[in-house]
Amino acid sequence: MTPVNVGRGNADLDDSLYSRFDKVEMVGKGEFSSVYRVVKAGYSRASFLSVFSGTPTKNPRESPEPDRIYAVKKARRQFTGPKDRLSKLREVHALQALTHADHVVHYVDSWEYNQYLYIQTEYCDEGTLDKFLSNVGRKGRLDDFRIWKVIHDIGLGLQSIHEAGFIHLDLKPANILITFEGILKIGDFGLATEWPAAKGVDAEGDREYIGPEILRGDFNKPADIFSLGLITIEMAANVVLPDNGPTWVALRSGDLSEVPSLTFSATTTTTAHRDAAGVPTMQSFDDPLLGQTSAPDISLHSGAAPTRVSVVMDDESPFITRKRTELRSPPDFMSDPFHPSSLDQIVRWMISPEPSERPTIQQLLSTPSMVWVAQRRRSAATVFEGVWGPSESTALPTLVDEDTEMTDV
Repeated sequence: MTPVNVGRGNADLDDSLYSRFDKVEMVGKGEFSSVYRVVKAGYSRASFLSVFSGTPTKNPRESPEPDRIYAVKKARRQFTGPKDRLSKLREVHALQALTHADHVVHYVDSWEYNQYLYIQTEYCDEGTLDKFLSNVGRKGRLDDFRIWKVIHDIGLGLQSIHEAGFIHLDLKPANILITFEGILKIGDFGLATEWPAAKGVDAEGDREYIGPEILRGDFNKPADIFSLGLITIEMAANVVLPDNGPTWVALRSGDLSEVPSLTFSATTTTTAHRDAAGVPTMQSFDDPLLGQTSAPDISLHSGAAPTRVSVVMDDESPFITRKRTELRSPPDFMSDPFHPSSLDQIVRWMISPEPSERPTIQQLLSTPSMVWVAQRRRSAATVFEGVWGPSESTALPTLVDEDTEMTDV
């Protein structure tokens, strides 16, 4: 993301930030807040100790402490009164209660200055899931195993949130942050509220991801599950979700007729190579999905599913440094859309129009496919480990019998 503000000479000077940090740069601006990348400069431990000993040292082996980098979110509007202040502080309370969670952005500090709220958290170097999917989507659909790992990471974050007694209510790729290592963390708790939600709470997120019950003022944990289901559609079908129109209504009625199959291997008609990073290296220009520079908007399709790219495991190619530790064929739930643990079936469960019919986050993480992925994965969510995951010499987790009902999982 191109910085919007660099250095003290910028007109958007913020004395509160510059009094606390050595470097400040705006990296994002939204309707309700601005986000800054801030740096607290490191110092030489030897120089620090010499202040007390009176004997300065110039030992060349003494290296300075590294710079500490954080993100600071500043509300764009001042508090309008005590009620508005308490409403904005809900985000702080939620983050403070989730400092133990591995897949929630780590809270560091918060303060108020001139009636503005500031929230300091860890800085996630690799940006947002939204940007990651946008970059990958220009080349082709994300590989199956990383799709499942992304769902797993977000699911673990949601599990921490729900078990701590909160609802996020604004789950979307732009609010999923990625660390340098490729770990996903849920951020932006501006709409989060304690569970059960108080009457009259104002927490309607982006229309692309909200469940139908949100429009009725029903704020509950299943709303987060619905949002995760739509994120999964966005990833697995490589599409842009509509924010209104017939397809928007259809998705909230449980109608997936305009959505391509989410099970990649079920609809492959063209081929492409992937490099060692999992990026398709050859495009078929008669493939409507790969021929686009951005993901298609499913509201533009009328039931015709776009063709998707399959994978050629070409170990002889001089351009591919593929390790021979990948699965050579997909597990059943990655190839059969009617398998009870496939993405198609799980997503139908997650976006059920009736909130009570959706899985809890614990049920979702306990599905055989999610358990298989959790046991199989060896690296962070965005790290390529093979189209269908790494191979393993030990026995694989046994999947549920295909006749098992999803609600029995």
